[in-house]
Amino acid sequence: MDYFGGRNVGGIIGILYTSIAFGTLIGPSAAGFAYDVNHSYTLPILVSAAANMVAALIVVAILARSRTHAVSAATR
Repeated sequence: MDYFGGRNVGGIIGILYTSIAFGTLIGPSAAGFAYDVNHSYTLPILVSAAANMVAALIVVAILARSRTHAVSAATR
């Protein structure tokens, strides 16, 4: 709520759960297809690890940016 305000929480949670549902729907089938093609789960594991790293970097960037703006706003 600190970033987007209380009025927007419902929409944000809706987008969040929609993306989770999409991943839950598509992920297992995509991993199964990749296993059928490659006879290994290495590719799906690497893809999910890379996606998690990208998500973590985005979160770190957002947190760093918000701290920078908080400091500059406090020094005005």
